[in-house]
Amino acid sequence: MSPAIKTLLAVCLAILLLGAGATTWLFLRRGPAGADYVEARVGDLRLAYPAAYARFPPGRNGGRLDSLEIAATFPDLRPAGEATLPLTGVKPGSPALVFLSIGPAERKLDPADLVSMLYSRFLEADVVETDNGLIRRAFQDGSPYDGEDLYFAPPEGRAFAARCAKPTVPPDGLPETCIAALREQGADVEMRFTTALLPQWEKLAEGMRALVKSMMAR
Repeated sequence: MSPAIKTLLAVCLAILLLGAGATTWLFLRRGPAGADYVEARVGDLRLAYPAAYARFPPGRNGGRLDSLEIAATFPDLRPAGEATLPLTGVKPGSPALVFLSIGPAERKLDPADLVSMLYSRFLEADVVETDNGLIRRAFQDGSPYDGEDLYFAPPEGRAFAARCAKPTVPPDGLPETCIAALREQGADVEMRFTTALLPQWEKLAEGMRALVKSMMAR
């Protein structure tokens, strides 16, 4: 084999190895603590995160996703993607699970405007001020949110708003859950969590925003 051909083959091999290495780096890299990191594309969002946050196999593999479904413990924000037992955070200091669905900000209505622009038309007139600084109002019977209460930070819920299932009577033993939405750096995030976390709503919203922001790849 001539030297020219050997050189050409060596260059081709180097290109192939470089391409394979680049692909591996794109979808799987090692974090500082040895955790597996994956990179995913959700619309125009590029997210990089420890695979242990992902709830389902597509999220653990990375690549193109319709949305990223993750789970974290609160308040320490540790990965909990494979958690099977409910953590309700009922006891002071005990952890709770928070589920997040992250997608591109495609909806025209900013989550900060949900109370004033959407929910307000379906609310009962009674207003209750809670001990944790939130306002509670019940949704009307027969509305799209029948069976739920709305908890929001005054005056219009721009800082925080959550729809929470009313307690069942008699209790069915299942955790009572809330759904809240926020927008962070081009991502719309839906959070699902236990009602036991409502007294910590400020820390919860701040923590979830910080978690999503940490996943935004640059």
